[in-house]
Amino acid sequence: MREKVEQYRAYFFLIPGLFFLFLFTYLPIMWAAWLSFNRWNLLCFKPKFAGMANYVKLLHDDVFWLVMKNTLVFVTVSIFPTMFLALIFAILIDERMKGRVYYIYSLFYPTLIPMAAAAMLWVYIYSPNLGILNVFLAKLGLPKLGWLGSSSTSLWALIIITFWKNLGFFMLIYLSGLQNVSRELYEAAYIDGAGWWRRHVSITFPLVAPTSLFVLVTAIILTFRVFDQIHLMTEGGPGNSSNVIVYYIFENGFKFFDWGKASCLTTVLVLILLTLTLIIFGIFGKRITYSSD
Repeated sequence: MREKVEQYRAYFFLIPGLFFLFLFTYLPIMWAAWLSFNRWNLLCFKPKFAGMANYVKLLHDDVFWLVMKNTLVFVTVSIFPTMFLALIFAILIDERMKGRVYYIYSLFYPTLIPMAAAAMLWVYIYSPNLGILNVFLAKLGLPKLGWLGSSSTSLWALIIITFWKNLGFFMLIYLSGLQNVSRELYEAAYIDGAGWWRRHVSITFPLVAPTSLFVLVTAIILTFRVFDQIHLMTEGGPGNSSNVIVYYIFENGFKFFDWGKASCLTTVLVLILLTLTLIIFGIFGKRITYSSD
């Protein structure tokens, strides 16, 4: 009887959190899903039901497919190199390298900088004439690049910023995960003659798999919803070359006032994230070792 009372008490304390989660997360998602089946321009007073018209229109929208291509490139190129280098840096720092506190602060500090300030810093770095990158290229005898003004480099310039911003955050998560790996395993492998790389491939990588799974899902969500640097630096240009799905939602909703299409795009984004998360947990969830014992 007492166990049931304690259980009910736990549910009681969860009610406020669940209420706000439903109010500010699940309810807007459901409202956007319903609105995606309607035509609604903010100049009109109320939405008009249109069935699947918004989705059919989206399938024939060339800009939508360009945006999805940009988003796929952005997510793929941003996530995996960042995760790999974050893990390597975490391993090096965890091995008690000299100046480890300095390296932790140096890598994590960009995460603390507000994106608005970081974007202004990188606008200066990417400046065609005075930017540090182009000055460096000129000293090497290479041609200067219009980093943010060229359709061939604008998306990659934004990927570099995202890499710089997220690296320290993921490194700190990996550093926390490494604390659960027993040092005795490394000592035994060292005695058996395993080298540095072999020790980490055989011990570290498998045993930080739960951390990697968490980082992967977190990274997917963070990169899919990237917005600030695009809005502040390129506005999706030139020619939609740096436009991604969240910024395209913003454009349709708050520039073109087409809330039906914006809601349709939002529903597509939620479905993509949900599908990717289920696939990742379905493939890797049962193959992960959660203990080093």
